[in-house]
Amino acid sequence: MAQEVARQLQNRGELVRMIDLDPDRLDKARQSGFQVEKVNLQDDEELLSLGLDTEVDVFFSLLENDADNVFLVISIRALAPDLPIVSISESEDTVQRLTAAGATKVIDPYQISGYRIYEMVHRPVIAELMDRAVFGKGVDLEIAEIPVPAGSFVDGQYLDQLSLSSRYNLVVLGVVDRDYGDQLIFATNPKRHRIDVNDIIVVIGQEEELERLRRDVTRTGEQDRVGPVFTPPRRDR
Repeated sequence: MAQEVARQLQNRGELVRMIDLDPDRLDKARQSGFQVEKVNLQDDEELLSLGLDTEVDVFFSLLENDADNVFLVISIRALAPDLPIVSISESEDTVQRLTAAGATKVIDPYQISGYRIYEMVHRPVIAELMDRAVFGKGVDLEIAEIPVPAGSFVDGQYLDQLSLSSRYNLVVLGVVDRDYGDQLIFATNPKRHRIDVNDIIVVIGQEEELERLRRDVTRTGEQDRVGPVFTPPRRDR
């Protein structure tokens, strides 16, 4: 699990360090091309030596045993109160314990696997599209989060009015409204949603198109130069 997570991050340009005390696991990770470091996960001094407050952006607790993950999350949270921590769990009870211990995000691999199987059976086209976007299978697609700054041409527009497919060749998945937390509001949601400053637009497409949108979104006061991006909502159905 840890090696797969590290591989996905590393393929996207992230610097990843694999830490463990077990020499066999470290050796396997080293042979797979990862940077490894021998660390006693039960020793606070050794954990602090990783630079939790200065060098680590996200800490992943991906041990095989749920109890070990809970203990490690408690330790890291005590040493680095503001550091994002991602962990895994095999049961709903452990999800609650890890959350209480201080994990920022807890992932249930079995739940994800069940969802993926359902998608493959009932919505194979969408499943294939997401595989390509997330894992890069056969096409250079990315999912991007684009914050909305003050003065942006998208500020004040409605989500169902966005028409990025023609100008940017992008598909809008939805928006994250900070006033409602981190939950994604999908573009297909029947309830109209107004985009405001600090909201995050989530789109999918090729990197060059995403970069063009990023530039245009951050151009404040230059709406006329950007050109029309929106189409009015249809009144007939």
